[in-house]
Amino acid sequence: MDLLVIQPTPFCNISCRYCYLPYKNNKAKMGMEVIDSIGRHLLHPPWVNESVVVAWHAGEPLMAGMEFYEDALSRLSSLAEHGLRLRHAIQTNGMLINDEWIDLFRRWDMHIGLSLDGPPHIHDAMRVDRAGRGTAAAALKGLQRLTAAKLPFEVITVLTHNSLDFPEELFHFYLENSISSVAFNVEEIEGPHLSSTLEHPDAVQRFRCFLERFWDLVDRHPGALSVREIKGAISAILNMNSVEPTNPLADPLDIISVDAEGNMSTFAPELLSTHDPRLGSFIFGNVRDGGPEQFLSNPNYLIIKDEIAAGIKACRQSCNWFPLCGGGSPSNKLFETGRLDTSETLYCRLGHQTLLDVALNRLENSLEASIEAE
Repeated sequence: MDLLVIQPTPFCNISCRYCYLPYKNNKAKMGMEVIDSIGRHLLHPPWVNESVVVAWHAGEPLMAGMEFYEDALSRLSSLAEHGLRLRHAIQTNGMLINDEWIDLFRRWDMHIGLSLDGPPHIHDAMRVDRAGRGTAAAALKGLQRLTAAKLPFEVITVLTHNSLDFPEELFHFYLENSISSVAFNVEEIEGPHLSSTLEHPDAVQRFRCFLERFWDLVDRHPGALSVREIKGAISAILNMNSVEPTNPLADPLDIISVDAEGNMSTFAPELLSTHDPRLGSFIFGNVRDGGPEQFLSNPNYLIIKDEIAAGIKACRQSCNWFPLCGGGSPSNKLFETGRLDTSETLYCRLGHQTLLDVALNRLENSLEASIEAE
């Protein structure tokens, strides 16, 4: 296990229009007996090696409260196998950030991910509160507090059909707000979010144009903005022939997710809260009862594992981009097609194929220009 996703509460204080969480109204909160069980049953060999990222995610994790984290982080630190390095990360909408949270982030050296879709006219179209009002102003206050405290953070922006019209505005928004690291997620069909604004005949071409223009801006402002997708695509292409593609979203036990009740799953974290009419539950055990060894006696786990492997095989056999992506996410396959043993999805056409095609063309053009200059 390289990544442990802990979902301390399914509850969220806002109601994004593209949200995939089925239980965001549930105010359940993880108890310390679950935290202690995580420490006893997961944070030691054979499930981890020398280091593991602990990602606090799902719902709005800050809704679990300051007292919860003070206790939980201390308990995990004391229960972890001697010598194990825990690297904590948290994904937040930023609306609850204050001086006390900043102090906690600093003391525990937390990597902070801030969900922010851009300037208000873009952000507020999808990221709204429970009364349907935009949340950009409150999110920006959280960002400003992090900036004033000189705490590093990464912004995650969800790209919708609307936001593809604004590469220049998004780029300058990031720079004007002291954002130096950004990651793009394309709007996905997942969970109760049954359709995407990117299900549109021109989505691939518009996404390509967005990437080209945004990449131009990044190149013209060297060192100003690090973009996860640009770095990842270039790295995948340059290392294509030297390493076998990895896919933690589809490889058993690379990621383990634990919800507020202690239920455990693996593969893509979004699957933990899923109940499929055909496959049933993606809960494979409970951390109170032990570790992932429970998975091996769970018939659903064995069926799902085999179907995911069949989907990866289908990608390997049918897609020229497989050496660069490793077969895509099983959650996208399930929510888009109803199966795990399929290959291409809308998500991979945009987030993998189009991205990698743009990156490859740019690298080839750069190489040709370099050769001509000689």
